[in-house]
Amino acid sequence: MEAQKYPVSTADFERIRTENYLYVDKTEYIHSLVTRGVFYFLSRPRRFGKSLLQSTLAAYFSGQRELFKGLAIDRLQPEPWETYPVLRLDLSGKAYTDKASLTSLLDMQLQGWELKYGIKDTRKTVDERFTVLLHRITELTGKKVVILIDEYDSPLSETIGNKELQESYREQLHGFYSVLKREERNIQFCMLTGVTKFGKVSVFSGLNNLNDITFDNQYAGICGITEKELRTYFTPGIERLAEAENCSMEEAFNQLKFYYDGYHFTKSLLDIYNPFSVLKALDRCEIEDYWCITGMPTLLSKSLRDIDFNIEELKEIGVTQSMLGDVSVYKTDPIPLFYQTGYLTIKDYDQEAKIYTLRYPNREVERGILNNILRLYIPSMTTTEGSIVLMRRDLCNGKPEQFVARLKAYLAGIPSKLRTHVSQYENYYHTIFYCIMSLIGLNVKVEYNTSSGFIDVVIETKDYIYIIELKVNGSAAVAMRQIEKKQYAAPFAMDPRKLFKVALGFSKKTASITSSIIF
Repeated sequence: MEAQKYPVSTADFERIRTENYLYVDKTEYIHSLVTRGVFYFLSRPRRFGKSLLQSTLAAYFSGQRELFKGLAIDRLQPEPWETYPVLRLDLSGKAYTDKASLTSLLDMQLQGWELKYGIKDTRKTVDERFTVLLHRITELTGKKVVILIDEYDSPLSETIGNKELQESYREQLHGFYSVLKREERNIQFCMLTGVTKFGKVSVFSGLNNLNDITFDNQYAGICGITEKELRTYFTPGIERLAEAENCSMEEAFNQLKFYYDGYHFTKSLLDIYNPFSVLKALDRCEIEDYWCITGMPTLLSKSLRDIDFNIEELKEIGVTQSMLGDVSVYKTDPIPLFYQTGYLTIKDYDQEAKIYTLRYPNREVERGILNNILRLYIPSMTTTEGSIVLMRRDLCNGKPEQFVARLKAYLAGIPSKLRTHVSQYENYYHTIFYCIMSLIGLNVKVEYNTSSGFIDVVIETKDYIYIIELKVNGSAAVAMRQIEKKQYAAPFAMDPRKLFKVALGFSKKTASITSSIIF
């Protein structure tokens, strides 16, 4: 079977079409956009297809109709296509380290456009030059201009916590983007994309003609891969994956769904797969955590490091749409950040209460966020991953003593300078313990509900059940008395698997296990 070519390292529409890479036809959305409006904004997580969308729009407006042969828009728009001058700007991939960083990027881009259209006078501010450029292009071509801006938010998201740079970039971007409103008469089409939608910073002040389609049901599938698209376009690749994994086609589909599906961006709850991970998995014929290992966004990392937040809340949390769609660069709420960066997604919507329920989209993301959180506390991820593998083996083999010994050694190995977090963040110890238990990958339930109370952790394997009670600044003896007094083992009395009761005393001061009892 000949392998499909997957565009795992390119987001260029022309290259994808001319070099026979697989392309999931999204041009029906393009047709809708260009026929229904002029100014758009779309927020989606990184590596979700925003750049390919912009590249496709650029090819469309440039009149490269041969690239669209056989696609939906070729059928929907059979009449001759009109061409327009296209200006594309990508603000990602830049090190925003000082006030001049953004200025130099905009200056370089403007210089390129000015050279292309023969504009000599560059003795103006960025927004003045942009204004002159639009006027001049319209005069020279007799056509309005198409403007496509990718990752508009990078200068702000990369400098969270630096008030001086934030203010400088806010002013520069406000001036640059304000031209889009003032020069509307010279603009045929405009789309801005990004990961985060910043509010209360006046970046879009006055740009009230910008149509935010982020939560629009009709554009729910504009980026990413739907269930229908997966089964329509990717069957040959899934057959190869099934062969490599020695499983059936349906089992391969289920693996892709478990690891990479589950994103919902609108109230329609249309299922979306992570396109980056799906392409990588099918290209390599292997299920791995591809999207998460590319790194947590700087914005989210800084937020997690600077706030006290109970990571367990991410398993399910209710929010309003206004909370989801507005991130402040001054006071960072982690919930919209987790949502907009793709680490949480919509799982339910209560029409009457107007409340969204958020959860992890899939196993890749849950494991990724837990690993990334541990990275904030523990630099050596090799040690972490190796320890977790051994802990899992101990539990599967019915050796709780070894499990506790490894856990104790692991916690004791955390550098003392990192333990300063304990006094600053009340849930430091709980976060580490919770992440490790969840990453073990077994059937782990935290705060397991019984008729007499909540068990801290219940871990189930094929042959064993572990009840774990953790006493912070207390002894293992106290923890074990609680297990016995509240009869935590009672719900498992009829289960044929062997049950272990594990009581742990934990010191907040040292962030380590001080005593343990196992029955």
